[in-house]
Amino acid sequence: MITFNILTLFPESFSSFLEVGLLGKAFKNKLFKVNTINIREYSNLSAHSVDDKPFSGGPGMVLRPDIISKAIEENFDQLYLKKCLKICFSAKGVRLTQDYLNQNLQVLDFIILNGRYEGIDQRVIDYYGFEEICVGDVILNGGEIATQLFIESFMRLQPNVLGNANTHNEESFNNDLLEHDQFTRPNPWIAPNNMSIEVPSALTNGHHADIEAWKRGNSIENTQKNRPDLFKKYLKKNKNE
Repeated sequence: MITFNILTLFPESFSSFLEVGLLGKAFKNKLFKVNTINIREYSNLSAHSVDDKPFSGGPGMVLRPDIISKAIEENFDQLYLKKCLKICFSAKGVRLTQDYLNQNLQVLDFIILNGRYEGIDQRVIDYYGFEEICVGDVILNGGEIATQLFIESFMRLQPNVLGNANTHNEESFNNDLLEHDQFTRPNPWIAPNNMSIEVPSALTNGHHADIEAWKRGNSIENTQKNRPDLFKKYLKKNKNE
């Protein structure tokens, strides 16, 4: 079974997350489990404090390495630590991508360290070999939301989680392209201003070749418009198109 061990100051933030949708169903069916470890419980300081002022100066507080290390050492032996994929979410980390998820699909054990405040003492990150991962060019108050994002994006790639396994074949980032636009009934749709808006005719004429050509062209258009960085990568791989 896939196991996510989560070091956090807010273990309660993961309860409702595991109760809804397809991820909640996968959790209920024991396709994975989540083990939350409250870092604060391993502090012997006054009021179970876990942070201190940064030596570099400036605003904010930094999570102490001694307390995080104690939480790790009291929950995991050395063999388990060696076999786990250890992740710490950080704005200065490498970007989380579908490629990264696909490359690690066979991993069964994770230790995920959730930061708070100004960050985590770098020494404990380096000592245990945590991979620093960034989920986007944004700043969060802590790693909990990033961890939830990671778990969902990782688990939906696993067998028996999605209702249709073929869903992965046409999703964004497949072959360095964003997904094509989606449409459903009614057709036409009468908008609030009484405008009649139709689905692209290529999707409704019943010709498979036309549908596939439209999807491909629309994916390329979306990628060029919204993710020029991906589009450059796509062009480089498909010079002869």
